[in-house]
Amino acid sequence: MGFLDGMDPEVRGISPKAKSSAKFLAYFQLLDAFTEPGCPVCRRLEQGALMALDALLYEQVNDPLTRRRLVRSHGLCNWHAWLLPRVQSSALGVAVIYHHLLKEALKQLQATMREIRPRTRRKGLWNRVTGADAGPLAMLEWRRKRTRCPLCSFAGRSERGDLRTILDHMGEPDFAEAFARSTGLCLPHLYGALAIGGDHANLPILLVAHEQRWQGLMGDLAEFTRKFDYRYAHEAMGDEKKSWHRALETIVGRAGIFGPERRQ
Repeated sequence: MGFLDGMDPEVRGISPKAKSSAKFLAYFQLLDAFTEPGCPVCRRLEQGALMALDALLYEQVNDPLTRRRLVRSHGLCNWHAWLLPRVQSSALGVAVIYHHLLKEALKQLQATMREIRPRTRRKGLWNRVTGADAGPLAMLEWRRKRTRCPLCSFAGRSERGDLRTILDHMGEPDFAEAFARSTGLCLPHLYGALAIGGDHANLPILLVAHEQRWQGLMGDLAEFTRKFDYRYAHEAMGDEKKSWHRALETIVGRAGIFGPERRQ
């Protein structure tokens, strides 16, 4: 079994009952995420990525299928690659994986060097006269065929599952109350909820919750700005002290979550 295959019910073909259990687990994991600062779906994506990277480094570093998949994707995207140092004792696994990737990159580099060696004057003249095209360089062709970061593919499935769970349960008082105490969804993930649940019965509840939350955040930002005025600088900061940071995450999501390969 290759990297991440064991984390995707669709790939494994597991039973509907098992899928239902996984969905039930997501419900309680989201309740836990609601108690932490920041967008709960962003937090779950980061936690899931760290778990997947831990499994990769300690179980599948030498798996041939995993190696081939990582070569096709040129390893992990920038965000997921720089999560690797946060995995405990990750250095050896990273060295093994990236030695293999660098070996492939070197092969493509050397092929490109052979392609761009000076041609004979006759060959160059012939190409100009006939319009002959030597085709893309080896390294550029290798990049063109690159597949998506496997963790980004998993992240997309994971966040859609979380957003569906939130929509499905927002009509339940206990779940809605827990969500009300959370930071709420960032704007990119609210877009995601709209995209998958535009006609969901609980969507209005979700939107109202964010209207109230964002109005409160705007009030904190206004208060934060006011206290920078020298006339009020003597007043102590309260909850508004970190409002600028909360506003950043509200609009763009958690740092690193939406990189070039993770656009909403």
